[in-house]
Amino acid sequence: MQKYYTDLDDFEDDSRSRLLEVTERWLMPAVIFVAGVIIILAVCVSLEAL
Repeated sequence: MQKYYTDLDDFEDDSRSRLLEVTERWLMPAVIFVAGVIIILAVCVSLEAL
């Protein structure tokens, strides 16, 4: 009986994980936005103290 060779034997799932996609798409921009708001508020507070 003939053995059929396929590429599925050595197939590895190297697609990106869902968590990584969510992190890149939503979490990182949110963190950058919040950090920017905090920096702006800190600058305003320090200018107000002058």
